[in-house]
Parts: sequence; C-alpha cells; structure tokens
Amino acid sequence: MSEKNYKPVPVFSINHASMRVSNPKRMVEWLQGIFGFPIVARQGDSVVFRIGDGPQYFSILGEPTDKPGYTHFGFSVEDFGPNDFIQRLKSLGYEQSNYPDAGKFTLRNRGTDKGGAVEGTPELFIGDPDGIILQIQDAKYAGGGGLLGDVTYAIPEEAPTKGLVDTIELNHCTLGVSNGAESLKFYQSIFDLPVDTYQGPTPVLRVGTGNASLVLYELSGPEAKGVKPRIDHTCFAVKDFDVNRIEKDLGEFGMNVLGQAWRATGPLQTYYTQRMPDRGGDANGDTKELYLTDFDNNVIQLQDIRYAGGCGALGDVRGTGVDKPFEPCGCGMH
Repeated sequence: MSEKNYKPVPVFSINHASMRVSNPKRMVEWLQGIFGFPIVARQGDSVVFRIGDGPQYFSILGEPTDKPGYTHFGFSVEDFGPNDFIQRLKSLGYEQSNYPDAGKFTLRNRGTDKGGAVEGTPELFIGDPDGIILQIQDAKYAGGGGLLGDVTYAIPEEAPTKGLVDTIELNHCTLGVSNGAESLKFYQSIFDLPVDTYQGPTPVLRVGTGNASLVLYELSGPEAKGVKPRIDHTCFAVKDFDVNRIEKDLGEFGMNVLGQAWRATGPLQTYYTQRMPDRGGDANGDTKELYLTDFDNNVIQLQDIRYAGGCGALGDVRGTGVDKPFEPCGCGMH
C-alpha cells in the first residue's frame, strides 16, 4: 500500500512514561512519598505505578543504572492492532529492527517473566528522528498482563502514605529535539496531533480530546550546547495546584526549595518558572510552572488539572499564535 492510503491515527491519550534510575528501591519510596502512587503491576523487576484512575501509569525499571533518565513514553490508540500498525509504518519508510533506533521500529512480545501474557503481550516501539523511543499500545493498556496489557493486580499495592499531591493524569511529555521541523513532521505523519498553541516558538501538540500534549522544543540556543536529544521531562496534573503550598510540603519532605529559577542546579530540588508572553505565558508572569528533580536529576513537572500548555494563570488558555516556529527565543526553558 502507498503512504497516501493511511491517514494519521488519532491518539487516545499519553499512556505512560518510563524511567531508569540509579537506585530503584529508593526511587519507589520517593515517588510514593510525594505522589502516593499504588503499584498495580510488575514487568519482571520493573514497577508499574497507576496514575489517577488508570490505565495511565509511570514505571521504574528494576535494574540500577549509572546512566539514569527517561527511557521512553507511550501513546495509546483505539483498537490497536500491531500488524496493521506495522504495515502503516512500513508504508512510511520505517524499518523493522531488533531495537527501535531512529527511523526503525521493534515489536516485542512480553512474556510471563516480564508480567505479560502466556502467549506474549505485543508491544510496539518506534524510534523518532533523534532515537527517542515511543511505545504504541491499545487504549486499555495499563502495563499489565493479557493480550492488551490491561490485566493489573486485582488489589493494588497501596503506598505507605497518601502522598503530598493528588495526581490525576499524565499531562504532557516534553522532548528536546535536534531538528524541530523534522520531529514535527515525524509525529504528525503517523499521528493526528494538531498544534493548537505555542510556547513562544515551541509547538504544543494536542494529544486526545483533553488537556494532554506533546511538546517539542528544539535544542538550538546557546543554553542547549552539549545537550543531547531526550525526553526532557514529564508532567503530572494534580488537584488543588498551589505553588506555595506544594513548595512548603516538598520542603518538609526534604526537597531543597529554590523558588523562582530557570533550572535546578542539582538533585532533590524544586523550583518554579514564570512563563511570560515570549513563551506563550500570561502578560503578568502569572503562568507559574513547578518542577522537581529526583536523586538522579530527572525532571518532573507539576501543574493544575486544567493545564494545557497555553496562556493564562493556569496555562489553560489555548490558541497562542506564532509566526516562526522553532526560531530560538533565547529563554532556555520550555
């Protein structure tokens, strides 16, 4: 079949994000202390935390590493069929491989040793132009067993504490990419991801029908020198978002509270930025965005449940325009 026979696929939601860390046990305790995530499945030694009511999840790989960071993120689509999706990818010129490097894809059948089905739980991974890995699964996929990966623990392993914030959903993933136009073409050639707002020159691609998004910022300014393409951070939408209250609670939890800053300077810090109009924010700088770093300097963002990457104090006002996408604004932060 030719490329023109395939329309971009609507994305149901951001399904998950996964991370490797230097000390998995310590990270599990830290995440549960802040977010109160229940454990709903395991993929071998890897831990699957449910976000909100699910099936969205966040996972920590079970093996310690000296190269911590996000490993991949996932989209879910309605009526996912791996074979049909593979034909779609091949028609677009993507090559099947044992590892999803840039321009390649991999189909894995996760067996019972990794918490999958007896016959294998099919999982599809794609490498974007920078080799950032994206997983595609059914809308019911929850990181568990069964053919759709939707079979999780009947009784979740609850966190020891309620947590400091009530997390509702995985709101967005932000990618640092080498060539913004190329990355935008990649994601929009496969998926129906309209751009409905911009943070300065950076497009915010709408995922699904809610507030979720995929953000692509180009590593082209002086601040990006030496920074490799990667998943820069993920963001959780939380109830009762209040920067001052959350900072106070995180400080009592043992985090170093920096206040307003562009970036963290080390692990276990929390800070906020005030996004101004040059980055699609509120004219008065009231668009506050809160971040924290873990033991390995991985970054997690927290925002209100109405946050959509736009303008206004809550980032919920969409439609911010731009004349020159991907032209560096010099701010060094998105």
